[in-house]
Amino acid sequence: MYKNNFKNSLLALSIAASFAATANETETQLNEKDEDPEIEVIEVTGIKGSLLRSMDLKREAKGIVDGISAVDIGKFPDTNLAESLQRVTGIAIERDRGEGSKITVRGFGPDFNLVTFNERQMPTTGGRSFDFGNIASEAISAVEVYKSGRANVPTGGIGAVVNVKTAKPLNKPGAQAAFSAKAVHDPGTREGKEVTPEFAAIMSNSFFDDTFGVGLSFSYQERDGGWQSATTQDMMSRNFVSQEAIEAYELANPGMSHPDNEWGTILVGDPNAVNFPTEIVDGIYAVPTNIQYNLDDFHRERVNTQLTLQWKPFDTLIATMDYTYAQNQMNTEHKDVSAWFDPGCNKRDSEWIQEGNIYSPVYYSVNCSADRIQGVGRFATVDENNSLGFNVKWDVTEDFSMKLDYHDSYGESKPNSKWGSSGFMAVASQDRVKAEAFFSKDGMPIMNIQQGETNSFGQTVSTHGLDLNNMQLSGSGFGSFHNRMDVKQIQLDTTYMFDEGHSIEIGAANVKVTNRGQSAWVARNAWSGVGEPGDIADLLYIETLDGVFDGIKGSGDPRQTTEFVSWNHEALITRAEEMLQAGLHGNVVGDGGPCLTGFCPTYDFDLDEVTTEESNSFYIQGHYVAEIFNMDANFYVGLRYEDTSVHSAALVPLYDRIEWDVASNNFDLYKQIDDNGQTIVGFSEIEGDYDMWLPSLDFDIELVDDVILRGAYSLTVTRPVYNDLKGALIIHYMGSEGGFGQRGNPQLLPMESENFDLSLEWYYDEASYMSLGLWRKKVDNFIVSAVFEDQPLFSDLRTPIEGDLYNQAIADITGGDPFFEYEPSDVLQYFADNFADHPNVEVTGEGEDLEVVVTGNDSDPVATFDVSIPINQRKTNVEGLEVAFQHAFGETGFGFQANFTIVEGNLNYDINLNEEQWVVPGMSNTANLVVFYENDFFESRIAYNWRDKYLQSAGRDPRFVEEYYQIDASASVKLGENFSIFIEAINLTEEDQRIHGRSSYQVREYSVGHSRYNLGARYVF
Repeated sequence: MYKNNFKNSLLALSIAASFAATANETETQLNEKDEDPEIEVIEVTGIKGSLLRSMDLKREAKGIVDGISAVDIGKFPDTNLAESLQRVTGIAIERDRGEGSKITVRGFGPDFNLVTFNERQMPTTGGRSFDFGNIASEAISAVEVYKSGRANVPTGGIGAVVNVKTAKPLNKPGAQAAFSAKAVHDPGTREGKEVTPEFAAIMSNSFFDDTFGVGLSFSYQERDGGWQSATTQDMMSRNFVSQEAIEAYELANPGMSHPDNEWGTILVGDPNAVNFPTEIVDGIYAVPTNIQYNLDDFHRERVNTQLTLQWKPFDTLIATMDYTYAQNQMNTEHKDVSAWFDPGCNKRDSEWIQEGNIYSPVYYSVNCSADRIQGVGRFATVDENNSLGFNVKWDVTEDFSMKLDYHDSYGESKPNSKWGSSGFMAVASQDRVKAEAFFSKDGMPIMNIQQGETNSFGQTVSTHGLDLNNMQLSGSGFGSFHNRMDVKQIQLDTTYMFDEGHSIEIGAANVKVTNRGQSAWVARNAWSGVGEPGDIADLLYIETLDGVFDGIKGSGDPRQTTEFVSWNHEALITRAEEMLQAGLHGNVVGDGGPCLTGFCPTYDFDLDEVTTEESNSFYIQGHYVAEIFNMDANFYVGLRYEDTSVHSAALVPLYDRIEWDVASNNFDLYKQIDDNGQTIVGFSEIEGDYDMWLPSLDFDIELVDDVILRGAYSLTVTRPVYNDLKGALIIHYMGSEGGFGQRGNPQLLPMESENFDLSLEWYYDEASYMSLGLWRKKVDNFIVSAVFEDQPLFSDLRTPIEGDLYNQAIADITGGDPFFEYEPSDVLQYFADNFADHPNVEVTGEGEDLEVVVTGNDSDPVATFDVSIPINQRKTNVEGLEVAFQHAFGETGFGFQANFTIVEGNLNYDINLNEEQWVVPGMSNTANLVVFYENDFFESRIAYNWRDKYLQSAGRDPRFVEEYYQIDASASVKLGENFSIFIEAINLTEEDQRIHGRSSYQVREYSVGHSRYNLGARYVF
């Protein structure tokens, strides 16, 4: 049981509550004023009006709150909600395919922030982080960002709770509508349409003396785009070690390996490693693995619609029913060319550069692997959200009101292609003689693949270019992934108003979230190739990378391999099945799936996980109005109680055997199959629960006219991500030294943050203000992964490694000398010569085509696995400074909005420490500047967003996202009272994004940035 204990004085604390009206509510008030003929009302619209409403929301809010408001009906400041939110102090965004997707608030990433719609928790397609790319902005009236906790605000956001508000027809009675159409041009696409359409409409009207209202919005967006990147799969961090140190350690510790003698280790003094230390030094070097050039073309179709019905039978009661539907289809055609730099290869050349204690390769080559492999994939998913809600607000008396809200919704992600969620095919030629990589401080990784012939000593005797007649079909995989989240929520809120403006709020709620994930994978591990070279040549064609990476440093390097093979995905599958059925491609490798060939997905899910999380909550919150030395002040004190239960149930596959491919040193785990060909699964079930008390306190005082000082204290939580709560045991791989798997932990506690906020705000003119904010978060119960080593998870699962056959082979090859060096080919040949007749050994081919597969038997050791399980362990402090400045230059039409945020934590990643480190990822400084001009006929706006370098992921091989900025612009012209045309430009300067490891020489990813242009028209009445 998890309880937070506080002194009695703190139990009285809480945060308050009332928010300023949204854009539509402001307009309602203005309409009410219009009923008084003696009052002249001037409604401020356009960009300045949006900034004015956002400023009023901040000023009138109780607590530390920011927000953004619609510019006009159906018109938001940016093309996407996330892009608009990044203009708020303390918010940074993550982009997906060049478009805002998820938010980080005050250094805490997407999983640490709760997004609600009209104060309701919305479902996602599996995680806690909300993807704003699924929601169109046309039906949104305002967004509120709660940075301090309050008793009457749902829990779940250590960074912030973000509430998205939609338009309501009775907030602004009468007939109104807006229609817009766009033509979108994304130069990033290589194979899609140059121009794609977008349409949006929002309409509302009221009837029967404004007692009944109907609102309807619809949007359709189609986009063809492209995403190109160069990646280095790993930069494996290694400590320096010598051969002498290894031998001395292993002599003193029989049967144990030196901890620094890892996969890929380069010994000090290696004559093939230029500028590498000749003796052991205090430092870390990085070993690259796979380099890959990726070319993705995607097609997205997004549909959003919302229907809202409101009924106001009398002035004190209003009932609302709303239905929201969102669908996002994403289809991606993927092509890649790659080179595997085998860390186990003993024919490596390298050159190094030293920066302090960090050594990075500037040149790296291997001469072992013979395959030149390439892949083509097709990824297709469709995400859907359905939400139905009912809300009743009733002013029972002049002093007492109540609100009841019920919400039933689900979010679902499923395959959108006959090839499943993701399917790929690979082809390869076996004529690679050398692979080279060149790295620079600010460029992309340069990959050079040399093809040719070698002699028996492994020396290159000739080279040639890419030849389609040398290509063979290689491995493939087809995955089916289905996720669904159901949310049922009911909430009752009551408010009683006392004299002098004091009030008390009491409420209770129940939220039940059921999250289900199902997956299956059909893999053909035929990485050594099947068939004969050239038997698929007529389906292949050669493409080039020329021009793909233009603008990125390193593009056009004469050493770079630019030619690659491509093909039609469906045509190659058809040919592969024909050749398999004709006996030309051997037998089915692995699970054949429902098509029996292995070239299709299966929906016989071998992993099925269901996690149910149910929370009951109760809160009480009081508001006391005071006057201190003639200064108006407000105190908000509250307490929230929640209890949560978690239940996790799962079906997981059981395993039958391990097969070791001696030639490639690959290990394949085979699942148990019943007589009907179905995977045999086991059942697991785990439960957890906790409860918590969450106090909060807000205080504000108007020191002088228009100058407000605010202070806030709160305790907030973020619940564990759903993947960490799932109790299923998932095995990721099996290797020569054992396997690796992971399991969730339904007994995890929420992460808890004690928050302190202080803010000073000066509202000195219309739509103009300055603010300075300081904040600090003391976060406990952070979740980290603990690895439990060498676990015998399956008592009947045996590995050939260190079994009788293996030990006999190694003993005979080495003569019992533990320091005798031997090649993998020696082991391969020994098994073929000595164990060909053994029932657990299968030998095929001869010479260069020799293959040996060994299956574990009852006399072999039980396979062991390292298992990663999340646990609560860490704590940290994060603090920051927020500055905002917004100014409108009177009636000139000019204005600007500027802000910056500084975030500091007491735990930073130490690049000189080669071990697992726990650091909160995503913390970075941010800045924004928006400059605008508008008059009665013209609007223009240019926005600059900057985010400093930040840690994306920790561990021994960290990833740092480099400093990034982006400039967006828009302009519109009115052609009459109701019609306007507009143009929008995103990422005007085509900024690219780069990610590196411990050094900027250790480039992990370099992706091409593309501009995007929208030209459209809008009609409003």
